[in-house]
Amino acid sequence: MNKEQAGVLGFIPQKENVFNKLLPYADKLDIESNDLLAKIKDNLGRAVQLRELWPGVVFWTKKLTRYLHLYGRKFSKEDHVLFIKLYFELVTIPKLEISMMQTFAQILTNLLEKKWVLSRDDLELPWRPLYNLYESTVYSKTEPLGVKSLVRTVLNTLIKSCRVYFPVSATQEMLDEWRPLLCPFDASMHKAISYFQLFLPTLMPPEQHERGFKLWFDELMNLWVSLQALPAWEGCLVNLFARLAHDTIGFVDWSPYIPKGGPQNLAQKQLNGLFSSIASFYHPSNNGPWLTKLMKFIQCLPGSVVHRLYRERQQKPNWMPPVPTSHKLTDQDVTDFVESMKQPVLMAMFSKTGCMDAAQALHQLAMMRPELVIPPVLEKTYAALETLTEPHQLTATLSCMIGMTRSLLGDQQYPEGLPHVLPLLMRALPGIDPNDFRKCMITFQFIAALTSLVPLVDCSSALHDKNDLTEVSL
Repeated sequence: MNKEQAGVLGFIPQKENVFNKLLPYADKLDIESNDLLAKIKDNLGRAVQLRELWPGVVFWTKKLTRYLHLYGRKFSKEDHVLFIKLYFELVTIPKLEISMMQTFAQILTNLLEKKWVLSRDDLELPWRPLYNLYESTVYSKTEPLGVKSLVRTVLNTLIKSCRVYFPVSATQEMLDEWRPLLCPFDASMHKAISYFQLFLPTLMPPEQHERGFKLWFDELMNLWVSLQALPAWEGCLVNLFARLAHDTIGFVDWSPYIPKGGPQNLAQKQLNGLFSSIASFYHPSNNGPWLTKLMKFIQCLPGSVVHRLYRERQQKPNWMPPVPTSHKLTDQDVTDFVESMKQPVLMAMFSKTGCMDAAQALHQLAMMRPELVIPPVLEKTYAALETLTEPHQLTATLSCMIGMTRSLLGDQQYPEGLPHVLPLLMRALPGIDPNDFRKCMITFQFIAALTSLVPLVDCSSALHDKNDLTEVSL
């Protein structure tokens, strides 16, 4: 954002669509977007004043949705806050039609999606109107007649987006409201725990923790530890603790609850034991209903670690509390994690449920430690390219290599990967077999992935101009 653009727009935009700068008419977009935004604000405000929800407010809401899709959050912080407050009031109108409520909830979720754009000081939303909306919609008397699951999903997503901006006093108010329902021998227990899991705010500045999770953490943790009968509400409670651990890294002492989790590499020790005990379940000959969740586990876990590394090392500073230096992942922590996951993921490549979960896991692991993950996959890929009688191995290994092409060609982290480009391309050519459609498509995807990252230029004249070319360059 330069001063000239700010002068044209009249404000500093929250978050633009960066790809619009690549368009051939990018210099005209500021005037175009400004005119459209002014028209949306004018007509949306007029429709609200006239109480014309249909078609006025709904029509211009769809226009705003398209504006967000085309230009991003290209409006000022003041307009951003006003849009959010307007749609919050609209979505919480009592006895609003379900279709309108969904439309307003979806645009409000979209406006709240980027949490780092607006801090808790910029915006505050009350929690009770959302609670009343959820109670009247999901737990209404007509609910057994059929409330669409999509409505529940939309409301859950909306509350998850809004709870970051609940006031500091909200936690105590929620406890006063739902704590009387905490009876392990009554059906109301599940309702109370699900409300806690959905509404309780956990992303707060450290100075507000005394009025946040510290009001309920010990009580709910002791409740979970004391009951061993696998109650139906246990999943909601675990999700709440998982969110708390994600949002307050370094501010919660988990050591009293080991082996359920804890600092100082104790979590890695538990992971090592876990993967050692379940590694055999990932063997290609093993198959059963349990395998789906195990494959989902190895797919999601590396992505969470990559997200945390980005948060600790790459993310720009914002209002959200940073991870304390004492609790940041070290290079050795990352290496230990990759080593613990490598063997199960390599076996899962040839699983009977498919290779896509393993391919996504290898993609994430290769981003962290390519020197540990890529060599064994390359070895399996070369062996599969030379085998004519086992095409399923070729499709599995090439699917995994497609996800790792960027790490394979990284000069800094894994310089040994560049010499493998030409041999892989040449050996992949026999895979273009019209008699085996799946193998043919995977081969084309693999070739496209490599050629999209390596420019194809005729450099034969460089032999006469350069005297310092290495064997790899030749």
